[in-house]
Formats: sequence, structure tokens, C-alpha cells
Amino acid sequence: MHDLIVIGSGPAGYTAALLAAKAKMKTLLIEKNLNNLGGTCLNEGCIPLKGLLHHSLHCADYEKIMSTVSKKISGLRSGLKARLEGAGVEILEAQAKFASAGEVEAKGNIYKANNILICAGSSARRVFKCGNISSPESIFALNPVPKNALIIGGGVIGCEYASFLNNIGVDVTIAEAAPSILYGMDEEAVRALVREFKKKKIKIMCGVGITVPDDGGKVKIKSNETETEEQYDIIIEATGRVPFTQELGLEKAGIETDPKGFIKVNADMMTNVKGIYAAGDCINTPMLAYTAYKEAETAVDNMVTGKSGSLDYVRIPKLVFSMPQLGSAGFSEEDARKNNIDYKIFKYFFKGIGKAVVEESDAGFLKLLTADDRVIGASAVGYEIADIMNEIGLIINAGVSVETIKSTMHIHPSYSEIITEALIFGETAATVSER
Repeated sequence: MHDLIVIGSGPAGYTAALLAAKAKMKTLLIEKNLNNLGGTCLNEGCIPLKGLLHHSLHCADYEKIMSTVSKKISGLRSGLKARLEGAGVEILEAQAKFASAGEVEAKGNIYKANNILICAGSSARRVFKCGNISSPESIFALNPVPKNALIIGGGVIGCEYASFLNNIGVDVTIAEAAPSILYGMDEEAVRALVREFKKKKIKIMCGVGITVPDDGGKVKIKSNETETEEQYDIIIEATGRVPFTQELGLEKAGIETDPKGFIKVNADMMTNVKGIYAAGDCINTPMLAYTAYKEAETAVDNMVTGKSGSLDYVRIPKLVFSMPQLGSAGFSEEDARKNNIDYKIFKYFFKGIGKAVVEESDAGFLKLLTADDRVIGASAVGYEIADIMNEIGLIINAGVSVETIKSTMHIHPSYSEIITEALIFGETAATVSER
């Protein structure tokens, strides 16, 4: 009998296992493929892709880049396994599925636990059924490197993959059905990113319909005004992800899902069945590693102490690791208007930041939204904004006053100086009520 069984070893799964072990819970982590320990994020998602993006800035040799990144990922995976085992977590390689509400079947054996946490993750959505369309993970096994590529989908994954392929000399086209790439993010920031993409010769086609022949022939891309036909060496479908819950036998445990297959949970990450929790990509929340960490923490905290959770998904910082990057935190302008908030905009460009200029990374800007002497939201485009958005996320969550931020000294030269520069020199608009 275990205190906790964790199904899946991605960010939510391994975080929960480590936290539970720290709380002296007898913990079993079941992962169907230990070569994938750490989940999509570690093995074929956020971590390796960021490695590819980084190394492709200095080297265009795909095989050399992949070799370097693969070694790093292997080291991280081994380190994670050692960390889990060192914490006392029992690891089992098997496909897990429910036998009942309190029982999990794996390798023909039945395992019982007081608590079960489902962290099954997600897989790439397949809209097109043609055999010649690749999933995003194909980027890690290009042979040969294509001369041109079509990426279907202009969301986060599509834009990040486009940046990498562009860096290694591939002629990239993004085709998106929505009116713009990264639809729903700050429009001004998206327009700035599009301008930078076009400078890099990345083609962007939005508001289009796509027809892909089964025989690998020319792809038709049609808009209201134009229709093109072109042959592509590789077609990558980046149209989002779906929860990987089909093989879990959820029905045997009576676990409810929504129409898209996501597991329903409450604020404590508990399903409709007492003692069974879910976290990460398999629930209908932002598919981000750091939200998965917090969801896992919330679930384990509830198991151990009975404390109820209250994650604020609105305030979490978000980042697209394209080149340049695009990020946001807190309220957007649209959010502020919908909530009838009188806000001010403070905007400053990286062309005014010395470090960005000398490193030739001065494209983009930071836009801050303030109300009642507090920063309530931000959006940014730039080459080094991840840590900036982290700082802004902390500022928003802590409710730091504008005056306190303005009086804070940032290291010079640094990219994060733009935060205080924006608030001191960057007011661009009056309150909404004064417009």
C-alpha cells in the first residue's frame, strides 16, 4: 500500500513525487517509458528546443547542434532519475491504467494507494490525417535538413520552431487559420514580432485554408484574396496539443472528463473521485511547465495538510521563445478594458537600453499597464525578456508600488533596466477615462 501513486513523470509528476517523498509519503512513480523520464518538456519540448535555439545562434550545423543538445538532455534525465531515487521515490516503468477508484494496474500487478495523482501529459494534436505531415517532434530527427518547410499553425510551438529552422538556413513559411499568429496575445507585440520575422525572411500567411495532398504533392494555401501551390520538403503540423488520457481506463475509476478529454479538477486539483487528483497538461489549464509545478504542489499540499488551493492563472507570466521572444504577464489591455479598469500605459524600446544595443539585440519594447499605483500587466517583444517577465510577474503578484519600482536600482548594463526606464520615461497614454 502506497501513500501516493503518480502516473506520469513530466514536470507535474516528478515535482509531486519529490514533494511527497519530502513529506515522508511512500510514493510510487509510474512512467511508461523511462527514456522519456521528465516528460515532453525535458525530452522533446521546452528544454531541448531552447537548447536548439541557443546553439543555432552560433552554429548552423544541425547534426552538431543536435549532438550537443542530446548529450545535455541525457545528462538532465539521468540527474532527475538519481534525484528521484535519492529521495526514496519508487520508479516503475509500465503503462498504468485504473482497475478501480483506488487501484492502478501496471505490468499485470495491482497497486493500491490512499492518493493517486494523474500527470499523463499531452500529445500533439493531429488535424491533418495525411501521412506526409510530421509532428513537431520531427524537428529532432531531420535527415536531411530540409531546404524549405511549411509550419501549419502560428501559435507558440509554430513560432518557436520557425525561429530555429530559420536559424539553420531553412526557408520557412507559417500558415495560420486565425487572423494573426499568436492570436489572442497583445496585438501590438504580435505586430512587432511579425515585422522581425519578415526581416528574417520568415513568410507568414494568416486567415488561410490549407489543403495537403496524400501523395506528398503541392500544398494549396488559400485566402480570400489569393491561392498558392507549393512543394515543401517538410510539413510540420503545430496546431496545439491534446490530453493523453485515452489509455488510462478513467471510466473504471469513474473519473470525469470534459468533451475534449481533459480531466476535470477543482481548485485542489482533485477530480470528482475523492483521493484522485490530476495536474499538468491533462487538465484544461495553460500547458506550461511552471503551472504544472504549482498544480502538483497544490495537489500534494492538499493531500498532506488538507489545505485548499487557489492558483491565479491570470497573473502567470507567459513567454514565446521565438527570436525575438514575445511575453506577457497579468492583465492585457483587453482584460483591463473588460474589467473597466482605468489604466495607464508606459512603453520603452530596447533601442534605449545600452546592453541591448551593443549586443545587437535591440529589437522590440516593453509595455507596462498600471492602475492605482501598481503594475497590473505587461507585454514585451525582445531577445532577452524571459527574466524580465519573471521579475514583472513577481512585481504584479507582490503588489509592489510604482514608486518603489522606480526607486529600485537595476544592474547596469542589463536588459531589466527597461522596467524602471519604462516607468520613469515611458508614459504614452492618459487614463482610459481621459481618452
